Amino acid sequence: MAGGGIAGLSSAAFLARAGHKVVIYDKAPEPRPVGSGLIVQPTGQSVLAELGLLEALVMRGARLKRLDGRLQGGKRKVLDVRYDALGAGTFGLAVHRAALFDLLLHTASEAKAELDYGEEVSTVEASANGVSLRFADGRQSPSFDLMIDALGVRSPLVERQNCYLPFGALWANAPFPLAHDFDETVLAQRYRSANVSSGVMPIGSMEPGGEKLAAFFWTLRADSYQAWRDAPLDQWKDKVLELWPEAAPVLSAFTSHDQFVFAHYAHHTAKHAVEGRIVHIGDAWHAASPQLGQGANMALLDALALSNALNEMDDIGAALAMFVNSRRDHVRLYQTISWLFTPVYQSNLKLVPALRDLLAQPLSAMWPMPKLLASMVAGTLGRPCKS
Repeated sequence: MAGGGIAGLSSAAFLARAGHKVVIYDKAPEPRPVGSGLIVQPTGQSVLAELGLLEALVMRGARLKRLDGRLQGGKRKVLDVRYDALGAGTFGLAVHRAALFDLLLHTASEAKAELDYGEEVSTVEASANGVSLRFADGRQSPSFDLMIDALGVRSPLVERQNCYLPFGALWANAPFPLAHDFDETVLAQRYRSANVSSGVMPIGSMEPGGEKLAAFFWTLRADSYQAWRDAPLDQWKDKVLELWPEAAPVLSAFTSHDQFVFAHYAHHTAKHAVEGRIVHIGDAWHAASPQLGQGANMALLDALALSNALNEMDDIGAALAMFVNSRRDHVRLYQTISWLFTPVYQSNLKLVPALRDLLAQPLSAMWPMPKLLASMVAGTLGRPCKS
């Protein structure tokens, strides 16, 4: 297994529990998550329930009832997603990425998956005896029957052209502003056209009963990141407050550029999910911008589908074909939807966001849009894991 993120750890947990020998190789010197907050959608929740982790994560996270995006000034909605359109009790689970990572790491380790850190993968080598990884220092791993590539969009095991989008976002965590006009059940966002936006998402706490946190994000072009770092932080804060004055209590927690992580978004689907005894999962197979909040959920679905296929089929080739068949249509559908939505909410276009601003609010209230939008965000459109 190459990669010890969400895709790798969840796959390792499933496969090690089923009795497979699993070794995870990761370049990080020690286990650590990268990123801020994320939403575990109903699809991802179903996978965590299979692992017995959903209840523990719910105790740490925040139950989102809706996503609420408004134009500067806060009056006109341009994003209105309500989970209860799918039925009472449906919710998005917003969490700190580290909370999910820690649960998956513990579960994989408990299932006896081996974790080998400080190993940077450079390539993969196949032989009659199996497949092995070659590391950056020239050493080689033992041979395995199957190599799972969970290295993400930067995987050296996938051939791809430049797949990075012009935009990304700054992310940082802050105490949730409980005493102010923010709702612990709402991901709130503000927009000006499609190239200026910000959001505050409740993400619960790292441990049950701990300090409640919010993930704050700000859209930024990748080629503007260094200029942002070079400028005074207060100068940037003034821009945020111009868009969203109510965000002041969250911004007060930020005193250094180093508190932020810049996520550069990408969109790419590998030509082949399976190449011999190598299978690509998660962002290594299908990277997309986070407009629909599907990244971690797609990775979790891949992990479950791959585990089910390997447990059901004795022949590895047949199992990999079963895995691809199970996930292909859902991946294609969400890659397409993500590609269509990205310029609507994150681009330098003028006409597209103008139409969004004009039409989003009335259309989102018309049947069958509330349920369709909720299904799209929940990840339940199509068949997530086709049998």
